[in-house]
Amino acid sequence: MVNEQSSLISIVHDQDLIDYFYLQKPLDELVDIIEGLTFSKCGNCHDIPFNASVKGYLGAVDNNDQAWIVKPIIGEKDTLYHRITQLVYLLDFQMATLSTPTMVLTIDGKKYRGAKVVPNCIQISSYDYLKQPFLNILTKDLINRWLQFDEDRNPNNYMVLRNSKDYPLVVAIDFDKSDLESEENKIVGTDDKFGWIRHEKNRYLTMLKTENFDRVPLSVFEKRLELMMAIDLTKFGSIATRLLEGYCPDPKAKAQQIMANIKKRREYINSYFRKWFNDQDQGAIKKEEDAYSEMGATFMKMYRNSK
Repeated sequence: MVNEQSSLISIVHDQDLIDYFYLQKPLDELVDIIEGLTFSKCGNCHDIPFNASVKGYLGAVDNNDQAWIVKPIIGEKDTLYHRITQLVYLLDFQMATLSTPTMVLTIDGKKYRGAKVVPNCIQISSYDYLKQPFLNILTKDLINRWLQFDEDRNPNNYMVLRNSKDYPLVVAIDFDKSDLESEENKIVGTDDKFGWIRHEKNRYLTMLKTENFDRVPLSVFEKRLELMMAIDLTKFGSIATRLLEGYCPDPKAKAQQIMANIKKRREYINSYFRKWFNDQDQGAIKKEEDAYSEMGATFMKMYRNSK
């Protein structure tokens, strides 16, 4: 975990962004920080993205004068659900995945779901995300969303900001379609080749098609799988219990259920990915690609000579 988090910090590079996303904080301290924030509504927040405002989100600022988008929550069931999506953000954090801080917060005695605004960003659809570095990021991200049963990973759910070195940073946002509570296996791997069957047929588990995973070496997934398996569920369960206090009748039992779900899912994902991916001989792949390229060049030469 430390090495991968250090790698993420190195990629983000800018200290202001590292601080903004709390990347140098240990998990316990991160929870203390976000739970200790206080908020006030901000009617004229210019940092609020237009696509968020048209969906009913409002602007808010925390006590550090940093911008958030917030939306009122109605009903105990929805309040509990959005509190659990805070755990989704914390799972991403433990898996060294750049995600926007997300939480249930209180303003003037009312509950809101909130997410920290990603500064100076645009949607990933403005880029060719089938090219690097986007392709590998989205490839690894499949593990996170499969673990969280998040079946709505579309271009609106990834924002791109550029650091001072002009390097693009992909930030995952909006965990509103995740499901940590389901004991049903809502996403299962196919048997004949790498792929998946989803419970919700009209949503996306990833923006990538299954063929984008052909010939991907295990090394692309290895660290992410290791991070997933290394999550201390006893410690994380204690944090979940703390966050669910006051949100459900038996927070400890709910937290234990969620940890059991995570344990079962991650064991399945780890086994399934390792079944289909291996450390391919990249030299052999390049040799094969060069052979196809040479065949194509030979064909074009023959075609020109025949004219």
